[in-house]
Amino acid sequence: MSKLYSFIFILLGLSYPAVSQAGELSVAIGEGQSRWYFRDRGELKSDAYRLTYIHKTDYSWSFFDDHVLQMELEAGVHKWRDPWLDNDKYGAVINPMWRYYVPVFGQSVYAGVGIGLSYNNDDQLMDRKLGSRLLFEDRFELGIILAKKHRLSISVNHYSNANLADINHGINYYFVNYAYAIN
Repeated sequence: MSKLYSFIFILLGLSYPAVSQAGELSVAIGEGQSRWYFRDRGELKSDAYRLTYIHKTDYSWSFFDDHVLQMELEAGVHKWRDPWLDNDKYGAVINPMWRYYVPVFGQSVYAGVGIGLSYNNDDQLMDRKLGSRLLFEDRFELGIILAKKHRLSISVNHYSNANLADINHGINYYFVNYAYAIN
């Protein structure tokens, strides 16, 4: 566990220049599922919580006068509840996200994709053997920015080792995300 805390402090230390600039703080609540259905326990579900800082980079391109493709860097921590082993799993993630913003009725609607890295304190979650503590995070997101301060979205996050280990069951989490601009 001390290695995980060291990793989180290093991650936050490296992101300090980004945090000193205005960005967004995001909180997410989600759920993942087991691979099997059990007669006595049914389908097991893993609750997930995520706290993320979103930093807008200088990489952006405009299309059609008001459409924008923006690269945003996310750094955060997550907690997964494991009902199978009756314990919690913790991790840290860094993920560059590409988001395409389109104005709709004065608000910005967007779609986002990203592939990042996640380090977790265990390589097993429920009945899934992830094969490694270092995983890739593939993220797909749809959302809206309201009043230029509030971001509301849904996302699918897939965690796996991309077949770099002998075992790669992977897992999907489905999140509802809320972020607030702190500028």
